[in-house]
Amino acid sequence: MPLQVLIGEDVGSENVDRLRACFPNVEFLLATTVEEVIGHASDVPIVFTKNLPRPAVERAKRLVWVQAGVAGVDGLLANGLREHPAILTNARGAHGVPMAEHILAMMFALANRVPLLVRAQTPRSRVGQQARQEKWELEGQTIVVIGLGDVGGTLARKCLALGLRVLGVRRSGEPFPGLDRVYRPAELAAILPSADHVALCLPGTAETRRLLGRAEIALLKPSACVYNVGRGSAIDQEALLDALREGRLAGAGLDVTSPEPLPDDSPIWDLPNVILGQHSSGHSPFNHDRITNIFADNLARHLKGEPLLNVVDKERGY
Repeated sequence: MPLQVLIGEDVGSENVDRLRACFPNVEFLLATTVEEVIGHASDVPIVFTKNLPRPAVERAKRLVWVQAGVAGVDGLLANGLREHPAILTNARGAHGVPMAEHILAMMFALANRVPLLVRAQTPRSRVGQQARQEKWELEGQTIVVIGLGDVGGTLARKCLALGLRVLGVRRSGEPFPGLDRVYRPAELAAILPSADHVALCLPGTAETRRLLGRAEIALLKPSACVYNVGRGSAIDQEALLDALREGRLAGAGLDVTSPEPLPDDSPIWDLPNVILGQHSSGHSPFNHDRITNIFADNLARHLKGEPLLNVVDKERGY
């Protein structure tokens, strides 16, 4: 009987055909609904998916490996994979470019007063003088990038190319190419006062929860902007809201919030100095190809008995 692999996400027919051509001795099963994923879960040793619901995990007695189609796997772990003996690998490397470019888009938009100009367009309000007085340049400014994985590392490189001073923060404190120094999270208080921009590119873990809390936000200068594309839990959202309302921060670009989706009655919707990405930053026309490439590489390794790439430490959550 051939090795069976369950594909539980839509990566496109071309990518499925590509997998079948590359691995002719593997049987690929497609599941387009949650019910189909749960139905196949008890039979397959390998699953390639963004989401594996808890009933599927509970039934997956033969499961030895899950290839996640996402980089952030907190949802998968919460559904029971943390306790399940199966290896979990993520899609680190697939989303760095679109997410870094999303942050840059928000940075450029705030610097050039794009939200002001867009809001003024429909009522034909003349705000050009205000925009000219309020805009600034990114070149020469300082950005603190918290998290130097695929997303944060890509952002750091792009910011260096644009002429920004980049300060990196990551758990290990290990050096990063092009950066004079990398700091540990415990050293945040020392560098936040010099930041013009703070970008959080973090997974959702106990260690990252409210890493940018009320005390840290209070250290930022009033002209600073904050961006978050990782998990909403990394920021004390109420403290951020207070700072934005009171003029103690210049702006924020939030692709993620807490809770998510953002409730309709949240005051964040109405803040003129906030750009809400609505969790769109990781999407790209090339995502399916990149995710499939990662899975194909790992499947080849699995068949050869070689170590898999992007193995998640289930205790750390990434």
